[in-house]
Amino acid sequence: MPNQPLQPPGTDAFPFEWLEPADAELSWEWDDMHMPFALSPLAGDYVKVIGEGFAYRYERLELPMQILCQVWNGYAFFAARVSEPDDERFTEMNLAARRSVVPITGAYWREGALRELPELYAEVDAVPVETLSFDELAAAWEPAWGRIGRAWRIHFFAITGPYQALNDLADLYESVAAGASPGEGLRLVQGGIAELQDVETGLERLGQLAERQPTLHGWLLAAENPTLPELAALPNGATLVAAITEFLARHGHLGQGFDDLALPSWGEEPSLLLAELAKRLRQPAADAAGRQARLAAEADALADGVRARLASDPERLAAFEQALAHARDIGAITESHNYWIDRMAQATLRRFVRRVGQRLVERGVIEAPDDIFFLGRAEVPDLFRAPNDRRSVVRQRRDLHARQLTVEPPHAVGQPPEESSDSRFDVVRTSSTEDGKLQGVGASSGLARGPARVTLSPADFARVQAGDIIVCPSSNPSWVPLFAIAGGLVTNTGGVLSHAAVVAREFGLPAVVGTGDATTRITDGRMVELDGTSGEVRLL
Repeated sequence: MPNQPLQPPGTDAFPFEWLEPADAELSWEWDDMHMPFALSPLAGDYVKVIGEGFAYRYERLELPMQILCQVWNGYAFFAARVSEPDDERFTEMNLAARRSVVPITGAYWREGALRELPELYAEVDAVPVETLSFDELAAAWEPAWGRIGRAWRIHFFAITGPYQALNDLADLYESVAAGASPGEGLRLVQGGIAELQDVETGLERLGQLAERQPTLHGWLLAAENPTLPELAALPNGATLVAAITEFLARHGHLGQGFDDLALPSWGEEPSLLLAELAKRLRQPAADAAGRQARLAAEADALADGVRARLASDPERLAAFEQALAHARDIGAITESHNYWIDRMAQATLRRFVRRVGQRLVERGVIEAPDDIFFLGRAEVPDLFRAPNDRRSVVRQRRDLHARQLTVEPPHAVGQPPEESSDSRFDVVRTSSTEDGKLQGVGASSGLARGPARVTLSPADFARVQAGDIIVCPSSNPSWVPLFAIAGGLVTNTGGVLSHAAVVAREFGLPAVVGTGDATTRITDGRMVELDGTSGEVRLL
């Protein structure tokens, strides 16, 4: 039996209960990189699926470590429990286990994961939600969640080797290039993430197609909330709609800013994509193929520079060549996994959940399909077997969620957090006290100056125009359309291997990450200047 929950001291502004007394001995950190805002009940249950996938990594690697997840007041917190008492021994075990999977990851990803993942998603989409009996639908609910859970297990095992390979490459580079900035060595692998480049190339083609049709061009620029049916009704609109439909069939699972099941994808709300297309008509983005070629050439030149420095040290040169080969073989998985799993799993489960929500409407349980996000995962099957009206409960939970969105949660509860063992993914953030200046980590080189555009969610994407400096909590592949037109990037969270940093380098976008509080210290529209090498942001 679980022990009686304990109320921790000093949490009046953020009340919660420990499920086990031992939980108070751990450091629980709010994952504001992936879930920066309060989650609805069902979205919170989805985060626990993510947590189970995280825990699977250590089971698979046979390491004495558990990953725990709790959602308090709508905010997701994670903790690690290590059962190896010797910290140094655990560090050695962890490093050895991570490096052991580097050579096998390429085959695991290309020959295993990329075959299994589409099958998992297809199985969820194939559930005949609309025609199943209520009892059958109750029985189908958990298996669908289980398939998405399997995708997250693949996720956390698949990324283990790539992050280690890139960390090893960066360590070696920094040992050769004294004084190198934190993100410099990672430019050795820039320009090689096929999925991101494919998205950008597809957007570029759509823009070119619209540009050739003055009527469509003008309509897209003028429309406030453009829809595909309206576009199809225009002269030559059907051709552009067909191209957009083809693009969405391939990339429509993108569009959600964060790991929140309540957020729609482009496929669900194409108007999000049409708004991004209109921006490109106002000011076309740089040539995608040309940019990719330039970034790849810069990476090769950087590698040649290392080779020249190590020419008289054949042993270290060989180590560099091996590290570079591993990083270029699997390093892209650090971001492509987000395309194939984070975004695709979320979009797939959301489609299923909303279809189930419609059946709950038919069952007389809730008013609208999206009300299902204010139910718990465990509640849903029982509501098909023994329905009861949950409309008033949903209203109460919506009100509570609205209040939770106004809360500023602590970054950690329990024991004080130790410095991250993977500081290149997420640095320990400290707020700058100097007036007019923020200090983060230089993640993508270059200087940029422009108006700040504080971007807290996909609802703000439409406000980002060419040359703006995006100021946001974090980012993922759904932000690609913005990165192609923006002047620079500043984030609250992350290190040089965070999603924001990787995508910024992939687009040659100057970026500073891990500032801690950029979205609150920088006001929207304020002119700012950032240095993507030093990590400094100045308010002008």
